[in-house]
Amino acid sequence: MKIELRLGTPADYRAVEEVTREAFWINTDCRPYIDEHLLAHKLRQTSAFVPELDYVAEVQGNIVGSIVYSKAKIVESPGKEHQVLTFGPLSVLPQFQNKGIGKMLVDVTTAKARELGYTAIVIFGHPDYYPRLGFRPAAEFGLETSGGRTFPAFMAMELKQGALQGMQGQFHEDAVFGSLQKEEVLAFDQGFPQKAPRPKIPMEVLLARLEPKARESLQRFQLTYLGEMRRVSEGEVSRLPGLDGKALETIRSTMKEHGRTWGAPTE
Repeated sequence: MKIELRLGTPADYRAVEEVTREAFWINTDCRPYIDEHLLAHKLRQTSAFVPELDYVAEVQGNIVGSIVYSKAKIVESPGKEHQVLTFGPLSVLPQFQNKGIGKMLVDVTTAKARELGYTAIVIFGHPDYYPRLGFRPAAEFGLETSGGRTFPAFMAMELKQGALQGMQGQFHEDAVFGSLQKEEVLAFDQGFPQKAPRPKIPMEVLLARLEPKARESLQRFQLTYLGEMRRVSEGEVSRLPGLDGKALETIRSTMKEHGRTWGAPTE
């Protein structure tokens, strides 16, 4: 399979929104709706959008993946701000996932961003996956979210050595990230082919297959549906009592049996 990466153009925007919707539809078994396709649409209308880093992946002339970048900032104190980048949505059609396309999009665009003079990228992403691509916990750089929090999915990468050292600031994305309302999302979604939400599989399907100690440990996450396991990193789970190699394999196989994936994508 030949994968080609290129800059996106306005003519690609609708196709990218369709790809994004398909890529994130998997989350409708643990969320009432997905909004990433509207986010991609609205980001391009903001001054934060970075068209020089708007890349798509094609197979046989068809767009199968995309990455959207926008400018963000780290605020150390009132009046003291530093520009950084963030990306998302990063989307790959389900049938083309686990083939390295996401990694290709990130590798090409981070190299291009460095070339363009940007110094750092801060993201929210899968903590089992993005460290493979050079990202580290944002807390290691003294960064917090705009709400003063830090957690494994909040990560950063320096494009210029030392760019984030000693900042001790809060990360702020463009306002569009927090502005999407349910009514607006559902209205936008009406312009796409109708799709039924994925069926919700009770978490008990998995818990019943685990040993008591593993089951007790996993229950602390208070998950209702199997799809919600995607919110929990493999690294986090593996550190809990009873979650040995056998238990982890049971989680993976149960997820796969029901058409779900867990853990970082395999490249």
